[in-house]
Amino acid sequence: MTFLDRLTNLFSRGGRDENRLRQGMEHAHEKRPAEAIAIYDALLSSKGTSASVRARALFNRALAYSSLKDDSKAIADLEEIVAIPGAPENVLSAARNQLVRVKNRVQRGQDRTEAQAPKVDRGRSSRQLSNGS
Repeated sequence: MTFLDRLTNLFSRGGRDENRLRQGMEHAHEKRPAEAIAIYDALLSSKGTSASVRARALFNRALAYSSLKDDSKAIADLEEIVAIPGAPENVLSAARNQLVRVKNRVQRGQDRTEAQAPKVDRGRSSRQLSNGS
């Protein structure tokens, strides 16, 4: 991005949103997901944010939540992207793929939890067995 492009971005709504989105991505890249989420939240709470920036902010926030192992919030964001009219196709495709990955991770976690749970014998109790009944 040239200096003139950056200068222009300072004075247009779309440019400012793009800059904020890029700042959030930098925080995420530097392993600061909470700071990234705060930026994405600000973009998402603004009524003038374009569908494209909104979809990208949701996707990046979902990735940040996923990195924090907050899968329910990640899933909610990914599902919201699919419902955005005018969302870029590349973001929709990435969101669908990420949604499958996160849901699979949640399922594997549930499977491990179930496998580690003590088994309950639903048959006759030891008292019934000892009494010969």
